[in-house]
Amino acid sequence: MDNSTEQKYIRTLKKASDKIKELLAEVNALKEKEPVAVIGMGCRFPGGANDPEKFWNILEQGLDTIREIPKDRWDIEQYYDPDPEKPGKMYARYGGFSDEVDKFDAGFFGISPPEAESLDPQQRLLLEVSWEASESAGLDMSRLKGSKTGVFIGMCSSDYAQ
Repeated sequence: MDNSTEQKYIRTLKKASDKIKELLAEVNALKEKEPVAVIGMGCRFPGGANDPEKFWNILEQGLDTIREIPKDRWDIEQYYDPDPEKPGKMYARYGGFSDEVDKFDAGFFGISPPEAESLDPQQRLLLEVSWEASESAGLDMSRLKGSKTGVFIGMCSSDYAQ
């Protein structure tokens, strides 16, 4: 890497670091002014942790929920190669998998079966878990519209369409 490229990376990282510090200061200032109450939770984690209690039990027991790729997901032999550089292949035989992702009740959410088929599984899970978190909080869904209620979601990647 030449010096100018290195300097460019350093400047970019410095800007990002400064911005993070600025945002952290804003968050800390808000913490002092705005109370936050987590009153409901929903989750999906590997190992059958489909609610916060089951997830907590897995953590308390120190269980390893990583397992070999289930045969009903894809044919591991077709895609596996121990060489991480092999194009078009993956070098992992194990992962963390959520169970029963195919059990989405589209009708409950007013979604037609064809529309549900085209939804990314993460979107289907998001709907289910959001509903569960609201129920866990004891919220009446019909009374949320126009209220000062926030829903915060952590989610990454959306590769279903690929």
